Amino acid sequence: MNYKDNDAVPFSARLLSRYISHASVTGNEREAGLFFSGTAREKGFFVEILTDEPDSFNFTASLYPLRMKKPNIIFLNHIDVVPADDNGNYTWPPFSGVVADGYVWGRGAIDNKGMAVMQFLALARYVESAGKTDLPFNFTMLSVSGEETGGLTGARIVSEKYIDHLNPVAIYGEGGLGVPGVLPGHPERKVFGISGTFKRSLWIELTLKLNTYGHGAVPPDSYVIRDKILALNRLLNSSREIRFSGYTKNMFYELGKLEGGLRGFALRNIDLFRPLVVPTLKREDIIYSLISNTVTVTAINTPECPPNQIPQEITATLDCRLLPEIETEDFLRRIKKILGNEEVQTRVIFEDIKAPPTQTGDYYYYLKQALQEVYPGSEVLPILSPARNDNNYFRIHGIPTYGILPIFEPLTLLQSIHNVDERIPVTALEQGLAVYEKLIGIILASAAEKSEI
Repeated sequence: MNYKDNDAVPFSARLLSRYISHASVTGNEREAGLFFSGTAREKGFFVEILTDEPDSFNFTASLYPLRMKKPNIIFLNHIDVVPADDNGNYTWPPFSGVVADGYVWGRGAIDNKGMAVMQFLALARYVESAGKTDLPFNFTMLSVSGEETGGLTGARIVSEKYIDHLNPVAIYGEGGLGVPGVLPGHPERKVFGISGTFKRSLWIELTLKLNTYGHGAVPPDSYVIRDKILALNRLLNSSREIRFSGYTKNMFYELGKLEGGLRGFALRNIDLFRPLVVPTLKREDIIYSLISNTVTVTAINTPECPPNQIPQEITATLDCRLLPEIETEDFLRRIKKILGNEEVQTRVIFEDIKAPPTQTGDYYYYLKQALQEVYPGSEVLPILSPARNDNNYFRIHGIPTYGILPIFEPLTLLQSIHNVDERIPVTALEQGLAVYEKLIGIILASAAEKSEI
């Protein structure tokens, strides 16, 4: 049963349901973008279409026209989603947007259409008051294309061509969230991480070509599949170097303050207790990824040939995630050395731009306050995000940019991102909406207080 028009379901869930049903796999964002920008116009937003192409539809929805050049608080989200194969394992079709069992189901429910709906509806509650009152800030929702494949058709274009037009003073995008079990000494405590930086993506293609016997009945000592498997085995079994940057040290320091006790003391003094702390951190996959560069083999391909033919070429694709301070060339040299095969050719498919981390400041603390008001008793700390997003395109301009999906959910639910049965609880959607609404109010209240001083 489709619940899109069921009045008993909150409007946030019904809107998200409709948005999900406009399938917007990367490269096909325009239809969904037209739907959402049209909805914004109907709600009274000032909408600007920045680029209008099937694979590059980017738009803004603002409380005031951008031409007024008011200091702008931007809520950043992306229209595109990853593909979903119709393999029959879904509870509900991936682009159905069904609301059932307390969830909104479908591709983009969490990543990233759910967050867009939270931002949009929080701003919508201020549209009318903006017309009656001269607010000190503009607030803008910025929806972009192509985030899932590096932001080249979305955030990069916007940051290069429209940054002055947007006039941003702070940006809130994706990156952090709330997860359980962060504090072993206090497992019941909700902890939210606000990201000020992330691990950069570096996507690499490795190609190996060899002229050998072509018949599978006469296997040579060296042929492309054998040699590539051996090289990748060396790479995947190599030890990951542990590194603590200044940003991650601060993250663990804040975590240590929350944890308390001996463990907390060790985290606050991580250099001194490194031999004691590191083995424990390595047992947690997410934490381990925050203190080391990672390599994941995401594809291995050979030319199509019959089972008895030895291919003469093979490629492998690596999804590498680099700590912010790592230089690409240094990392590539290390990769080539570990592979141990000079015949393997390396080609960079994509890499994120480097940008200095956003440190904690006023806009961080406004967000922290909003989270703690909606989730009483929760804790908030700055984090390094293990996953890339569009935020660095704006950090490079020196704009304070923070990443947060303001929901608190178990890891089992977060595992549905880019996976079968992606879904978001309706209650989480409403709570996230409440966080953004609180954030807007806190920013405006702070501006009012400063104007009275």
